[in-house]
Amino acid sequence: MLILNQKIKYCTRKTFRNLGLALVGAGIIFTVVLVKYKPAYKVTSAGELLGYVRSKNVIETEFNKYMASKENNIAYRENDMVPEYSFELVERSEELSDDKVLTTLESNTVTTYKYYAITSDDGVQRALATSQEEAQSYIDEVKAGVDEKVGLNYGIAEVFQQTPDNTTKEEAINALNEVKGAKIAVYEQGVAAEKKKQQEAAAAKARALAVASTSSSSGPAGAINGMSLIRPVGGMISSRFGGRGRGVHTGLDIATSMGTGVAAASGGTVVFAAYSGGYGNIVKIDHGNGVQTWYAHLSAIYVSPGQAVGQGSIIGAVGSTGNSTGPHLHLEIRINGEPVNPQNYLY
Repeated sequence: MLILNQKIKYCTRKTFRNLGLALVGAGIIFTVVLVKYKPAYKVTSAGELLGYVRSKNVIETEFNKYMASKENNIAYRENDMVPEYSFELVERSEELSDDKVLTTLESNTVTTYKYYAITSDDGVQRALATSQEEAQSYIDEVKAGVDEKVGLNYGIAEVFQQTPDNTTKEEAINALNEVKGAKIAVYEQGVAAEKKKQQEAAAAKARALAVASTSSSSGPAGAINGMSLIRPVGGMISSRFGGRGRGVHTGLDIATSMGTGVAAASGGTVVFAAYSGGYGNIVKIDHGNGVQTWYAHLSAIYVSPGQAVGQGSIIGAVGSTGNSTGPHLHLEIRINGEPVNPQNYLY
């Protein structure tokens, strides 16, 4: 029994001595490793080395914060570079490059920005704003005091782009003012043109009335279905009623000066007053009892459908619209829709 106890004590002492030697050896090895190497995370993407960093968590946190940023009108960010991390012991001479890795990841990120485009009514983008409220304030400032008749209209639409916008408010307002200036110029030109047109029409009507005072009353008058007729204009007959070439001329052409006033041959109601194919500008008057008179190729029309006119009223001016080779009045007289020879009653 004594011998067994002594043997156990011997083995125990030997075991502890060996364990101590092992621990000393491990400590020496660990010390050597720490002197020569340091812990780090190797960062790669698609097999390409990006660098070594101290902490995987720090890099992921900073990169995720960068990707989630919504500052300066950032809508979203996309990055196809997926970083992979592996823990390694690297030589102490190896430089740890957290900033470099982050910069590499950020430089491979596509950033999309969201702005509000201000468009003119032709759909062209004129300026950008950072918000819908800002865009509307620009529009309100530019449109202030502008007459609605100018038609100055702007729209607002969301736009996404991959470049940041550095347009200042002054630049945006100037761009919108260019559109305003062009719109106002067109409007003023239209107003001036309409005014001139009205003045010319009034002058033409005055001339027509002056000419009509002599032309419409010259020569003999006539009658049809118990209704008196007067000549609409005076002048030379240039084409008579009846066959002409392969067709039939359904009226009487009276050549006279451009702008000569055309008088209603008798009182009635205007049933048509507009442009109509080969007739050009034409006025049709219904006199009742199935009788109508037509006045074609007019340069101007002074009456409108539904208007009652008296005999001698100036309804238009001689012209050469439609199928016409020169200024003249094409006069038709129709009874129950059928054209008759005006020379049976006039001229």
